Amino acid sequence: MKIFISADIEGVTGITDWTEADPAHPDYEQFRERMSAEVAAACEGALAAGASEILVKDAHWTGRNLLAERLPRQARLLRSWSGHPYGMVQGLDASFSAALFVGWHSGAWCGGNPLAHTLSSSRLMGLRVNGHWVSEFQLYASTPGPPRSRACRSSSSAAMRRCARR
Repeated sequence: MKIFISADIEGVTGITDWTEADPAHPDYEQFRERMSAEVAAACEGALAAGASEILVKDAHWTGRNLLAERLPRQARLLRSWSGHPYGMVQGLDASFSAALFVGWHSGAWCGGNPLAHTLSSSRLMGLRVNGHWVSEFQLYASTPGPPRSRACRSSSSAAMRRCARR
C-alpha cells in the first residue's frame, strides 16, 4: 500500500502567529520540530496500517522545513519546488492508496484559525472555484490521485469542519 503525505506548518499543534512559520524568526525551530514530529507520527501510523511505500511532500514555504532524520527510513521526502502544476501535492498520482494532509489549515475566508489563508496570504484574499470558496485542502484534494474518500487532513477543529461545509 502506497501512502502520500503532504505537510504544511500553519496547522500544526499550537501554532498561532506568522513568525512561528517563518524560518527567519527564532520561534520557527520549535514549530519545524512539531511539523516533523506530526509527519513522523503519520508515517508511523501508515506503516502500522500496512504501508509499504510513503512519499512525503514538504509543502510549506521553501519546501525545506521537515527534518529528514526524524522520519522513518521507509519514507521518501520530496523537498523544495520544481514548478510542477500539482504544487503542494507534487508526486501524488493514482498509484497511491491514500493521501494524508498534515498541518494543513483553514481557508482565507474562514475564521477560527489565526493563520488561515489560501495559497498566498500576501497575494490572495481567497479563492473561489465554480462560485464556491475553497481552501488549499479542498483545492488539492481534487488533484488526481486516490479516491477522495481516502483523503484526510490531520485537524479536527470545529472551524475547519464548519468551513468545509460552505
